[in-house]
Amino acid sequence: MKSFEESKHLLNHEEIDTLHKEFLDIYNSVDKTDTNSYIQKLISLLVHSKIHFKIEEDLMDKYNYPRAREHKDEHRKVLAEMDYFIKNANTIFGKKMLKAYFNEKIGDWFDLHLLSMDSDLTAYLKKGDKWAC
Repeated sequence: MKSFEESKHLLNHEEIDTLHKEFLDIYNSVDKTDTNSYIQKLISLLVHSKIHFKIEEDLMDKYNYPRAREHKDEHRKVLAEMDYFIKNANTIFGKKMLKAYFNEKIGDWFDLHLLSMDSDLTAYLKKGDKWAC
């Protein structure tokens, strides 16, 4: 699975770093031998991500983050993907697709999103000294 690596994942924003650790804790808690565990963990990630993204988006709005639209669009896209795979997990094929999405996409998406969009957001907040480290 994917562990929280400080050298790669730590953005030095306490609240956002905590949310990222929680995301990975949920992601890593899947029982790889149980298809139903994949479904339950994706549901948990969806619930967590809605809260997680709202917190980030509130920061974007509060501090007039100039790339908020693109960042929010990315949030909406991944929430829609998660929702799609959950809603379609009522067949054997749908369960296999959800498991593949979970194993092959979410971890890589998390890294890319954190290293590009979230790191840009926290750099913007730091630059304006908009929060304490």
